[in-house]
Amino acid sequence: MERELRVTRSVLEVLARTRHPVSIISKGALVLRDLDLLTDMAKDSLVTVSISVTTLSAETKRTLEPRTAAPRARLKVLRELHAAGVPCGVMVAPVIPAITDHEMESILEEAAAAGAGWAGYVLLRLPYEVKDLFRDWLAEHFRKELLM
Repeated sequence: MERELRVTRSVLEVLARTRHPVSIISKGALVLRDLDLLTDMAKDSLVTVSISVTTLSAETKRTLEPRTAAPRARLKVLRELHAAGVPCGVMVAPVIPAITDHEMESILEEAAAAGAGWAGYVLLRLPYEVKDLFRDWLAEHFRKELLM
């Protein structure tokens, strides 16, 4: 949808024209479409971009975040942003105990090597009301990991 409507691009054009600062957090590679605007804004320290990386495993990513950019594609985004002079960092999010928490150090190492200048994380926190739904989903997709 964003690819066709270009809503983010139009907002960035207004922000660039008015020299208004912005911070972006994305799971996608489409942010590179707007690299020209981001590079221009970075010259005046008006933009930062954080790329969310939940896992380095393509298989786990498909289960947790279908229809989002692959882990390697997200690291490539970091490399390209860094190379273009756009301040960028990584968000390890969400961290899911027993499923993705063991990957945090590897994600941070790979993101740093790709040019991430900072890192943050967010632990998974779900409302109590979805506990049964989440338990069923875990049993279906991660039974093996949970039995270890």
